[in-house]
Amino acid sequence: MSASRVLHSLVEVSPLERPSPVALESFYRPGLDILRLLAFCLVFLAHGLIGSIDSPTQTGAIARAGEFGVSVFFFLSSYLITELLLREKRETGTIVIPAFYARRILRIWPLYFAMIGAGWLYGLVSASHTLSAGWILALLLLCSNWYTVRHGYPPGFLFPLWSIALEEQFYLAWPWLVKRLPGKAVLGVAAAFIGLAYLSIAVLLSRGASLDPGLWVNSLVQFQFFALGAITAVVVRGRLLRLSQPWRWLLFAAGLICMRGAQAAVYVNDPTTPHDFLHIAPRFLLAMTGCLCLFFCLQQARGGRLQRPLIYLGKISYGLYVFHIVWLGIGRDVLERLYTGRRFGLGFELAVMAFAFPATVVTATLSYRYLESPFLRLKKRFTLVSSRPV
Repeated sequence: MSASRVLHSLVEVSPLERPSPVALESFYRPGLDILRLLAFCLVFLAHGLIGSIDSPTQTGAIARAGEFGVSVFFFLSSYLITELLLREKRETGTIVIPAFYARRILRIWPLYFAMIGAGWLYGLVSASHTLSAGWILALLLLCSNWYTVRHGYPPGFLFPLWSIALEEQFYLAWPWLVKRLPGKAVLGVAAAFIGLAYLSIAVLLSRGASLDPGLWVNSLVQFQFFALGAITAVVVRGRLLRLSQPWRWLLFAAGLICMRGAQAAVYVNDPTTPHDFLHIAPRFLLAMTGCLCLFFCLQQARGGRLQRPLIYLGKISYGLYVFHIVWLGIGRDVLERLYTGRRFGLGFELAVMAFAFPATVVTATLSYRYLESPFLRLKKRFTLVSSRPV
């Protein structure tokens, strides 16, 4: 049986719920692909500088700030999906939930489960990377972030997958809420998610939870960034905020400064900030402000000739995110062997990143072309409001 027939059998919908054959107005903002690339670069910087991330230096602070690239991903993903759902509802009067799940499966699952398979196989030949039955089950059930809270991060190169699991948890319920509720009620629910996030932060800190992973990978805490993306979609309604170039550069700088200011919310061993609610909660609020600044800075970018390489890298950012840990690990192993196990501080980490970044781009490009694109073309069958072309 072909992959197409299998998928149709899994997401079969009634004739009344089947997506309308009438083409709806597409929605695509090239600048948001640049924002995706920026989010990845923040994460890459954090993981590339992992040797400095727990130090009280400026390098350590920059590394910790880079972790909020994941939160930018959450914000942007929620904004785009909420915008597309609202357009579908506005144009057709409903949202076809099975088609939504089919789109998410086709976009996320092929690479996600391929990486789990690769991690399992690697664990068979490397004892230090062997996955326990608990880890395999948590990864397969898309709840690895909750498993991480209790057991720490998984061995090997699979630890970035916690964010994929968390994202899928949010989208399990979100389309139902958007479908059933009017716009103002969607705003109210999103605001409630933000309130729940800060209540969770207060409770977790009062119980002595660690910032990472105790708060950092907790779904309830990170849902604030999804909620902010949803609020932005409802309020902005797809409009462009026209800003002059100086204002856009000012927002860009403000966004990065906000992330730098938020860094103390990530690691418990940062000695500069007490770890209680009054000191940690404002850091998360600062990170949300940074997300908004970066969003409005890049929202109106039109994809000129000089921006096209950045847009393409944003297009393959899912693969960049998934594969970068592999190449950072290989880079560290290779350079340590070349220099007989010696590390050279920041210079060593920069050399590792210089090796890993182009390798990650090549791997993500191949993945996008040969693994992800066939499923993305199949995804068109379940798409009403088209966005970026494959």
